Amino acid sequence: MTDGLWILLLCAALGLVARNYLIAGGALTLVLLRVGQLHAVVRWLNRHALTTGVFLLVLGLLTPIAGERLSLRAFASELTRPSGWIGAAVAAAAAFLGRHGLDYLRLYPAALVGLLVGSVVGTILLGGVPTGPLIAAGTTALVLRLLGVR
Repeated sequence: MTDGLWILLLCAALGLVARNYLIAGGALTLVLLRVGQLHAVVRWLNRHALTTGVFLLVLGLLTPIAGERLSLRAFASELTRPSGWIGAAVAAAAAFLGRHGLDYLRLYPAALVGLLVGSVVGTILLGGVPTGPLIAAGTTALVLRLLGVR
């Protein structure tokens, strides 16, 4: 068995322990693709999965608007409240960090190790929800740049 398969199985196990079924399911799907010799699919995912995933996330975020759960009046009203301004500022910072996170993960795929371990620790020990690996990667890249590391 290759190193990649062992790492994917470890990720699946950690995902199950942390009850992060997205990580477990993703890792097991990739194991099946590798074992099934579907290398073309793995290459496509390697090139396009992050962008496709971000696109699907944006679709999910916009769905309440498409489902008429958010009116134009409520939309405008929220932007006049402090919570709307703070939310907009935090989202802008998160988008900035997310872009740098994508770049960082593309340049240093091994950084995923720390992000995965942190996600598991945050889920199990802190009762957190395992979200935001791109933001975590972007924050990591920013901190490393500020410290002059790598």
